[in-house]
Amino acid sequence: MAMSTIEVRPHNVALTTHSQTSISPSRSAQSHSEGHRPKLLTHNNAPASFSVSGMLLTQGQQNATSVQIAVRSYQLVGGELSKIKQGLTSAMQLGSAQSPSLQQGLLAAKKTIEQTLEAARFDGKKVIDNQLELKINRADLRRFSIPGLDINRLSDKAEQIRLDFPQGHSVMVEFDGQSDGSQVVKMLDRSLIPLGLRASLSQQGSIIFEASEKAYGQMHKQVRVTGQGHRFPAGQSNIMTLQAEPEGIAELSFDLGSREGLKRSIAKVNKLLWQTRTGLEQANSIKAELNGQIQTLHQQASVISPDQVEEKFKTLNLHSGSFSSALMALSAQANVKRHSVVALLRN
Repeated sequence: MAMSTIEVRPHNVALTTHSQTSISPSRSAQSHSEGHRPKLLTHNNAPASFSVSGMLLTQGQQNATSVQIAVRSYQLVGGELSKIKQGLTSAMQLGSAQSPSLQQGLLAAKKTIEQTLEAARFDGKKVIDNQLELKINRADLRRFSIPGLDINRLSDKAEQIRLDFPQGHSVMVEFDGQSDGSQVVKMLDRSLIPLGLRASLSQQGSIIFEASEKAYGQMHKQVRVTGQGHRFPAGQSNIMTLQAEPEGIAELSFDLGSREGLKRSIAKVNKLLWQTRTGLEQANSIKAELNGQIQTLHQQASVISPDQVEEKFKTLNLHSGSFSSALMALSAQANVKRHSVVALLRN
């Protein structure tokens, strides 16, 4: 009896018993069923997707909007500060510091600046702080100090100081006269975190507190300090006036009583004008950089369309004929008895 064999060559396809593989129909079957193929991605709502470049593009556009708001606000603030400086300079030269129109003009300009800063927001957050610094994500924070509370004052004297904040919150500051002042501030900072406050140490040795603008407004002239007789009087609480660090628009005042007072007022305005120019230059620089980044991200954030996805699947099916043939040949060898295969080959 003549024996014949059939050789099945491997196609470098790994088959395991744990995976389920579907066999694609032949090309002829595909051509007949092409009209009945369901279209892919036909849902009206697009599937959820994640793209790093798309996320960065969104963030870049949001930051660009914030910076654009800051640029416009700086321009308005600079104009009002220039009016204030012009009025103060004219009053010093002409001796008209006590003019009611001057005082009204100065107060009106300051109010306009405050309204401009309050309106300079993106997504509910201010982009320029009280010191006219560009702080897109931290402009709502205020920094302040409590006069007399620093690590250099009577550093060799041990004293326990109690700080009473509004709404009944209190913390203790422990000076032992020996420990490093920075360690004292670290312990104070940990105690303040539950209250929504933070504490840090300035280069001059002052303890600088940080709070939201809303909390700062609530604490103004509401913080009480109780000492033991060294840094603060013993046995009684003292209402402290918070000192802004540094002073900004909210603390801007005009001394019109003397020539020296006018000079000091002009110096304050000059400092704010310098900060306005610095912030405007910084905002314009960031704006130009963001615009370049957004252009690059636009090129990288191209998303494949549903039609392109379907074409990709069609291409994969067309090139899977050899894979399907290999699977069918293996199935024939495994499921058909050997003498049946020989009989078929003879025919």
